[in-house]
Amino acid sequence: MDIGKLKQMAIAVWQRGGLDMLVKVMPYGAKPNPAYSVGYCTTLKYVLGRAPGQMESIVGLAPGSKLVHGAEIFTVRPLPSAGEFDLKGYTQTPAGVSTSDPAYVPHPGYPPGEGVPQWDLARVPQSRLIHLASVPAGAVFHHSMLPP
Repeated sequence: MDIGKLKQMAIAVWQRGGLDMLVKVMPYGAKPNPAYSVGYCTTLKYVLGRAPGQMESIVGLAPGSKLVHGAEIFTVRPLPSAGEFDLKGYTQTPAGVSTSDPAYVPHPGYPPGEGVPQWDLARVPQSRLIHLASVPAGAVFHHSMLPP
């Protein structure tokens, strides 16, 4: 498997924008902290049309944990280069490790998700996060919440 080629394919998808926009989901009220990396991200199509509780299940967060009060949705600008992120597969494999792998160690805060793509932007500071929407608890993230 050519990791470089897979990373270039991921970047090409993010460059299309729209529903393929790279997004970071954070707890309601969270603000980017430049001292930290962005961490795990997915694309807009997997969180749009969902309530924060559903987002938790999709991206692999423990139910009623980080998004109990709602969610903040961010995009990343500029997009990361191939050297700034790691491929992590899909959310049903926490941290990119299959739950059937002997190396898998369950984490109560990060159970297997519903199988959406994820990437770890481990070398991208949160200062590159651009706010897209605030989704209060009980609300559904709709297109109308996105900036024009």
